[in-house]
Amino acid sequence: MRSAQDVARYAGQSFALPQSCSKIRSLLDDPITDSADIADVIALDPSLSSKLLKLANSALFRFPAQVNSITKAVNVIGGEALYNLALAETASSAFRHFANDAVDVRRFWQQSVFAGLAAKQLARVSKVRGSDEYFVAGLLHQLSELVLAAQQPERVSECSKYDEQELPWQRQQRLLGFTYTQCSALILQQWQLPNQFSYIIEHMHDEVKIACGKDLAIGHLSFRLALHMVDARYKLDNLLSPVALKKLKLEPTDVQDIIKFTRMDAHKLLAVMNPELF
Repeated sequence: MRSAQDVARYAGQSFALPQSCSKIRSLLDDPITDSADIADVIALDPSLSSKLLKLANSALFRFPAQVNSITKAVNVIGGEALYNLALAETASSAFRHFANDAVDVRRFWQQSVFAGLAAKQLARVSKVRGSDEYFVAGLLHQLSELVLAAQQPERVSECSKYDEQELPWQRQQRLLGFTYTQCSALILQQWQLPNQFSYIIEHMHDEVKIACGKDLAIGHLSFRLALHMVDARYKLDNLLSPVALKKLKLEPTDVQDIIKFTRMDAHKLLAVMNPELF
């Protein structure tokens, strides 16, 4: 049986982040960088440029005017948000790279996008800054399922079976010795992504830690809302931690509103990120 570290190393060796992502991150960490520097890097990759503009004009952002150039995107959206969009597009490429018959691709995409958009909605409702970061964390939380399925399809198939007595992450822990979210966090560390992404993903199921900060409460709730949305057999009453709901000051009506808006936005976003499903 492979360890989570083995799976993460395989992912890191099999799929490399585009140089543009690393370059944008370096520029953002440099205090003398301006928006033109970031736009110049993105412009060198025509495919990334066109996809970023599609994402910038998608359900993630609701600007009154169309964002029709990378320079405008940097100025209007901001460098950090554009970096997160670049990561979202990279996630889309990674999903395709690791896709295989052992995983229901439609369900996987839906759960990933639902989690990302739910995290973004939760951050907005809770007035937490950097909602795009939470979108990326939600989007990538289940990546290791695809990576592991490429190596151990039978074990992933076993993990995917519904059992009303055992929640998915409990089943993963029992069968694999780790959860998908713990392994996904290690993959992001292999890719040297900012620590906030892996931290949120790693602790999505930690009932103790989610009481310590809004970021983990957002991660916890986004995962479980997404699970309910792709499989209604998982009831919200059994999934959502009262501690996390209290941390974000959410009422049942707030939760239903987040689900409603997530579903609305997801259809549009999936059509941009994976039009083959439509």
